[in-house]
Amino acid sequence: MTLLRTALLAGGLLTTTLAAQSEFKSWPLSQAPAELRPAISRADLVVVAMQDAMLRELNDAFARGGPATAINSCHIDATFVEQRIGKEEGTAAGRTSDRLRSPTNAPRPWAAALVKAHAGRPARSVDGFVVDLGEKIGVLRPIAERPMCAGCHGPVGRLSAGVKAVLAERYPADHAVGFTEGEIRGWFWVEMPKRRQ
Repeated sequence: MTLLRTALLAGGLLTTTLAAQSEFKSWPLSQAPAELRPAISRADLVVVAMQDAMLRELNDAFARGGPATAINSCHIDATFVEQRIGKEEGTAAGRTSDRLRSPTNAPRPWAAALVKAHAGRPARSVDGFVVDLGEKIGVLRPIAERPMCAGCHGPVGRLSAGVKAVLAERYPADHAVGFTEGEIRGWFWVEMPKRRQ
């Protein structure tokens, strides 16, 4: 019975992944065509820079005032970092999720089906994806829910009253809660020209 269940789940995952790929040609990063690998490497540098800057900003915000201060950092500082890095690299870059805190972070059209298809999965089971956008590629890399994220993105019952108040005021339609450790909480995305500018 376990083997049958595993086979059915794998078949469902394959069907979901194929459906997600139907509008835009996409590959798991490990299976990307060789001609896309240089652009993927450049996109990965942007992802690393965004992740590093975001973690630095969040750690500083936690040290200054805990999760309620970190929400402001995520909202203001991380968005600024994404825009600055994107301009420096001549790309577009940002974060998205299947459960949005801010509608401005809605998935790009090329990423939407992949984000939806992999919602709730463990981040360690998904390396990321590359999507052919014509003259550009789109790269998605998962963001895992970490212990430091739980104060703002974890189970609703465990959020502090201060965090709940900030979320209610700033994000009245917030859906970016209820994540468990290791789950895909969101995605870094980058649109990168295939050829160096």
